[in-house]
Amino acid sequence: MKELLEIRIVKTEAEIAQCWEVASLLRPHLKKGNWVSMVTEMMQNEKYFITAMADQDRFVAFAGCRFMTSLHTGNIIYIDDLYTLDEYRGKGLATSLLDHVRETARLNDCDALVLDTDFTNNTAQKVYFKSGFKLAALHLESRLKQVV
Repeated sequence: MKELLEIRIVKTEAEIAQCWEVASLLRPHLKKGNWVSMVTEMMQNEKYFITAMADQDRFVAFAGCRFMTSLHTGNIIYIDDLYTLDEYRGKGLATSLLDHVRETARLNDCDALVLDTDFTNNTAQKVYFKSGFKLAALHLESRLKQVV
């Protein structure tokens, strides 16, 4: 199945809308009604981009990322979101997306790829470690608003 899929850079509002199926499973608190406008604003103002895996005209996996500069890690691509639809899991799509994002980072002279993952997400952690990620920090937060 992997060989029939292609990596695409999501650019248009129509393509952003097509990513909703995947995004809604990863981020169920998001609302479909403002998905396109929210992502479009992030793309315009926060250097956010989506690299997606397409099975014909259906996006079945995506990596939502942003270019950032931090005093700690330098110029990086931060991977906000990485998700694959259940029926496409175990076929190397996440690894292919990570490889593509890594190449994008190299082409843009970035110092690192950075991401956070849930402590209990062992499946994703295996993919990340296999893809060359190392434990480097502990992410902490002080929630000011409840995510519904």
